[in-house]
Order: sequence, then C-alpha cells, then structure tokens
Amino acid sequence: MSGVRNLWAWALLTPPLAAALVLFVVPLLYLFYISLHAASSSEIFGGTLTLENYTSILSDGFYLGIIRRTLATASVILGLCLLIGYPVAYFVALLPPRRRMIVLLLLLFPLMVSNVVRAYGWVAILGRRGVINTGLRDLGVIDVPLDLLYNIEAVVVGLMTILLPYMVISIANTLSAMDRRYEEAAQALGAGPIRTFLHVTLPLSTPGVASGMLLVFLLTLSAYVTITLLGGPRSKLLVSMVYDSVVGFQWPRAAALAFILLALALALTGVILAVLRPNRI
Repeated sequence: MSGVRNLWAWALLTPPLAAALVLFVVPLLYLFYISLHAASSSEIFGGTLTLENYTSILSDGFYLGIIRRTLATASVILGLCLLIGYPVAYFVALLPPRRRMIVLLLLLFPLMVSNVVRAYGWVAILGRRGVINTGLRDLGVIDVPLDLLYNIEAVVVGLMTILLPYMVISIANTLSAMDRRYEEAAQALGAGPIRTFLHVTLPLSTPGVASGMLLVFLLTLSAYVTITLLGGPRSKLLVSMVYDSVVGFQWPRAAALAFILLALALALTGVILAVLRPNRI
C-alpha cells in the first residue's frame, strides 16, 4: 500500500517539477552560460568562455557606484516601509474582524492599479508643471519650479507608496493571528507596554515582518518601470543597467549584471532571515 501511495505522490509531483525545470531552471542556467561568454557583433554571444564580464563589472567604479546606490535606495525604502507599516499593521490587527477585512481590501485596492499608472501619477504630482510646483507658484512661495522629479528621492517616494501595502498586509495578518494571551501574561508579570512589545509582540510578529521585508526588498530591486519614470537617466539602479545592456545588444554583460543582481538579492535575503529568524516562531 505504501508503494502505491509513493507512486501516486510521484505521479502528482512529476508534472509541476518538470514544468519548473523546463520553464525556470533551464533558462536560468542558459542565462548564466551566456554570461560566461564574450560579446559578439553578429551573434548573441561569442564562442570564448571568460569571466571578463564579471571582473570588468566588479572592478569598474561606475558599476560599483550603481550597486551601492541600489543597495542604499533599497535599504531606505525598506526602512521607511517598516517604520510606517508596522504601526499601521498593528492598528489594523486590533480592529474587529469585519472592519479589518474592509481595511485590508482598501489596502489591496492600489495593488490592482498598474505600477505604470501610479508612476505617471507621481510624475503629474512632482513634475515642474505638476501639482506641487503649480500650487507653490500660485501661492507665491516659489518663482522657479523645484526639481522634485528625476532623482533618487522621487524613486524612494514612488516605490515606498507602491510597496507599503505589502508590508502592512504581511504584518497585519501575522499580528491578527497572534494569541493575545501572551501579551496579557507579560503584563500580568509586571512588563510595561514597551517591554511587552519588545519581548513578546515583536518577536511573535517576525514571520510577517520577514515576509513583508522580503517582498518590499525584492520588488524594489526589480522595479524597472518606476525607477525609469521617476529617476530618469541620472538615477539609474542595477536593474536599469540590465535593461540598457539588453537594448545595446550586450547580452553577455546583461546576463552578468542580472546574476550579480540575483546574488545580491539572495545574499540580503539570507541576512534578513538570519537576523529575524522567523522559523523560530
């Protein structure tokens, strides 16, 4: 009987595993294979195996500056989303179930709108003829439009507002499922509100914090459209360089940049999971 169950289990697992292998693993390995070749003027990549694409990127001050800017921007967005999102999530978790569902639906509503539309909305707000500059000029506060667009600050504001619901929903779901008797027990033993939060609430909410941070961080690294529309040519991040290399038909360099971006994402994912340790809950 156990042999029949194992056979049925493998029969159910084989199709999705084969699909993942063909549609994900094989293209990823092929992209890595491309990154190990020199560029070619007539083909996608040359015939010589080399590590030059990686060494030239990691030894170039320009690309290292792009990597530092990418990590700094992602860190700022992550910190702001956590700083703003956790109090909001805590408030949502304390609501009655019916009101909590309504609030969560309202938080999900912006996610149904395309990122392109929301990015253009920020262009209309922050542009030289946008809402802010027009309002300040009409009030006589400024004579010359402020440069609020095409910089890292605009990218941070745009991505933070786009990704904040992911953080709030992830943490709110964890907090709402938490047994409140733990907090009551801590308070009965003499712990104040701050100690109860630091030693009970925050540790028990680390699964939601970890999932929210990973969503915000990984989506920030891949948010090409928002970065391009709000950052412009002066505020490129690593994902922008991947696109520029593809447009310039530098496929091996684009593949190498993509794998460097992937390595950064995996490394910092490991750091977040190691620090928060959500699996202990």
